[in-house]
Amino acid sequence: MNSTKIIDTASAAVANLIPAITGLTGNIAIASAGAIVAPIIQSGVSEIAHQILGNLQRKKVLASANITCETIVQNLDKGKQLRTDDFFKFHHNPIVEENESPASKLFDGSLLKAKEEYDSKKIPFISFFTANIFFAPNINESKAIVMLEILGKLTYRQLCGLYIFYKRNIMPVGRWEIRLKETPALQDYYDIAYEFLSLKDSLLIVQNIPGQGIGISDYRISALGKELVVTANLSSIPQEDLFCLENKVNYITSALR
Repeated sequence: MNSTKIIDTASAAVANLIPAITGLTGNIAIASAGAIVAPIIQSGVSEIAHQILGNLQRKKVLASANITCETIVQNLDKGKQLRTDDFFKFHHNPIVEENESPASKLFDGSLLKAKEEYDSKKIPFISFFTANIFFAPNINESKAIVMLEILGKLTYRQLCGLYIFYKRNIMPVGRWEIRLKETPALQDYYDIAYEFLSLKDSLLIVQNIPGQGIGISDYRISALGKELVVTANLSSIPQEDLFCLENKVNYITSALR
């Protein structure tokens, strides 16, 4: 569904993003959900609108807001329900003298991540994540913030790598760490090895328990890694990007056997 469009000014965003949620259909459930989400979207975009942004930064922020809105609308269209815990409940924050909710903090954080993101390929996945958390009561505020921080630090190729891990479940990347530096022919692949091995620093992959023919140098995707794959819609990564990286991964693995 293309219910929203990229718009060029922050003032236009505030005017046009809200009807995309609240005025999509006559469905009472969607209208009710829109009444909850719309103020969060409006407040977040308005806050960013008051900042001095370059043209590219403005486009990144508005693209992120639009993708978040589209994903929320799509989820509602599919019959998904907004979480019913306190995620949308506003509380007074005496530090900034403002009312805020876990949902508003997450959305504001995602816009800030998008604004500073130098690789625009990551912006859709930051936006997907934020929208999907609105429907995920199993992920509390603290965990959502941590996951957003992790998502913001990963490179686009690491997102591709995490999804490859998700598909394969187990990969021998520990072997890369031990043997890659001893293989001069693979020096041009150090950057890929670094990105894959760095996934363990964020606990997105963990060392597999030895046994049943699986070596200690094997790693598997963690429960946190799986949650990030699902909430950030990493399955929507373009196939050509995955194919290119998988070919390099296969080459490294075969060269180190």
